[in-house]
Amino acid sequence: GAMSRAEGIFLTMWVLLLLIISTAPLVDASSEKSGDQSEEKRELVGRRAIRNELIVFIYVLLCHSVVAINYLCNIGDFCTVKKGSRFGQLCDCPRESKCNLFFLKCL
Repeated sequence: GAMSRAEGIFLTMWVLLLLIISTAPLVDASSEKSGDQSEEKRELVGRRAIRNELIVFIYVLLCHSVVAINYLCNIGDFCTVKKGSRFGQLCDCPRESKCNLFFLKCL
């Protein structure tokens, strides 16, 4: 089947996270050779901090995007629930149908 937009975003975020983790060096080889290491060490610490913040940010986005994925309903299935004056979406209706808010089903 075709990949939904939410699944595509989810996959893209995972790939981005893996790229950040795999390409950012943990040890800077050039700092071992030079005599003045203080500026290079500060730069390395700054790069590590930015990388760690990016990893945490992407991880949080991934955790919240899993909840946002709505699955497809079949025609005739309940697509929403009503509680008081509010509606809660259960799943997405197929393209040829719409979620009817009176019957709460895909018609």
